[in-house]
Amino acid sequence: MKLKRFSFLTLLACGMLFFSGCEIFQEALSDSYSSDDPTSEDYDTKFNIGVFKVVKYPRATMLEKEIDTGDGESICVNINALFSSKRIRKARAVPRPGNPDIYDLQFRLDRMGKTQWMMLNGEARGEEVVMMVDDRYVGSFMPESLNDGSKDWVTVRIGVDAYTAKGIVKFAQRNYEYYNPEAGSWFKYL
Repeated sequence: MKLKRFSFLTLLACGMLFFSGCEIFQEALSDSYSSDDPTSEDYDTKFNIGVFKVVKYPRATMLEKEIDTGDGESICVNINALFSSKRIRKARAVPRPGNPDIYDLQFRLDRMGKTQWMMLNGEARGEEVVMMVDDRYVGSFMPESLNDGSKDWVTVRIGVDAYTAKGIVKFAQRNYEYYNPEAGSWFKYL
């Protein structure tokens, strides 16, 4: 009697665990199909960065969207990114002095990225812009000026958590290679 009851409870617990964690299993399976090679057909970009302009006076147009900031507030942004991962060759995470759990970011930009960054700086005109990573609000920051565009690295003083910072650093170069393939690979899959 006790053995039947024990096996029934074990079976019930396993079933609950299986059905309650279906999303976890699906994510694990989908990640296992993703390739780490950015030139592969199966590569899925991760930690994609998008920088967006804040809309102070929303007009409810199709080019605006409201995003949740995670603290019960929301911000309206223009859905056209002013800058993205497509132009970041490499990234570095720089721990903040006195608070090693918070990181600022440094991006090494390509030539077009420098131009876009200078345009972003001019568009923002001393106002904060919003950074999103994989369509998730990360924070707001004031873009640093590149002046004449001679610097390769730009610093983003945003203060992100360690997981996000390390993910951005890990996938920046892979995402760049995915978005900017070598000319020889353009016809690879035809």
